[in-house]
This record gives sequence, structure tokens and C-alpha cells, in this order.
Amino acid sequence: MGIINRFLLFIYAGVALLVVLFVVAFALKAFPEHVVFNEIGFLLHQPETLKVAGVFALFSVYFLLYAFFVGEKKKAEAPVVDDVVIKTETGEVHIARTAIESLVDREATSIGGVRESISKVTASYGEGKEGGTKLSLKLSLVLLANANVPKVSDEVTKAVKSRIFDSLGIQDAPVAVSVSELNNAPAENQKRVH
Repeated sequence: MGIINRFLLFIYAGVALLVVLFVVAFALKAFPEHVVFNEIGFLLHQPETLKVAGVFALFSVYFLLYAFFVGEKKKAEAPVVDDVVIKTETGEVHIARTAIESLVDREATSIGGVRESISKVTASYGEGKEGGTKLSLKLSLVLLANANVPKVSDEVTKAVKSRIFDSLGIQDAPVAVSVSELNNAPAENQKRVH
């Protein structure tokens, strides 16, 4: 629920609470009956009362529709899973997506000419004959300024595919490589030697 809906719900609940407190006070005879009926009669003849009632009715309809449609939408959406499931002969293995991304980044930065690597892993799960886990990898690389970009990109792609197969047993994971920068500056985690 967004901040606007929370604010509207806060106002709605506050007004509903005031109405309930007024009814309780009236039932406990905290106010004389003739005074309460006189005030209610006065309020019912004011044009502002109709406007406030209309706004309150709109809030009611809005929250009813919001609860109904958002509830249905949430059921229809697949849950977001932050790990990759690999089926083995003895069961399933859940591997954190961040662990795979770390593995891919280490493999990519082990290639000469690669300064930094940031990877993004997405997984899909097939069914039937084509069943199994399928990974898709996107790598954003920072290369040394003198690196041969096509050659280094090919080496990174081959090395990452090989590492994914050796470690996870997943073949033919598509690897999309993009080069975000070419520079000779030291990486953030490396100290410059003087």
C-alpha cells in the first residue's frame, strides 16, 4: 500500500473512530438527549454535511474496490524468488542469486583486461521435455583502456559459460556482455602504488 493510500486510510479510520466514540458517548448518556438531537438536526441541514458524507462514501467505495482488486492482482502474480532452484537426482538445491552473481563476477575479473564486473542473473524454469533451470546472465564490464574489447568479451563469455556449467551443471546459459567503461584507473578496492 502506497503512502497516499495510507494517508487516506488514516483519515478514514480517524473519522470512523470519532463517529464510534460519539455513538458510545451517546449510548452512555454523556450528553443530554435534547442537545444531541438539536445538534444532529442542525448538522443535517447544512450543505457541508452532504459534502463530507459524499467524501466519506467515496473513501469507502475506493477502499472496498482497492482491497478487492489489489487482492486479486497479488494472487495472480508469481512470487519473486531470490534464489535459483536446481533439481538434482536426490532433490532440489536452492542457490542464492547473489552467490551466482558473485561467482560470475569473480570469473569475469579473472580474465586479463577486465577491471570490474557487475552481473545480473535471471532464472526461468521450464516444464516437460525442455524442463529444468535456465539462467540468463547480463554482465557490465569495466575494461582496461588498452584491452581488445571483442577478444576480452569473447573470453569472458566462454569463461563464464564454462564456470556456470562446471559449478551448476547448466549448459548454454546466454551471456550478454556490455562494456560500460574503458579506463586505467585503479579499481575502488585496490590501492594505488606510488
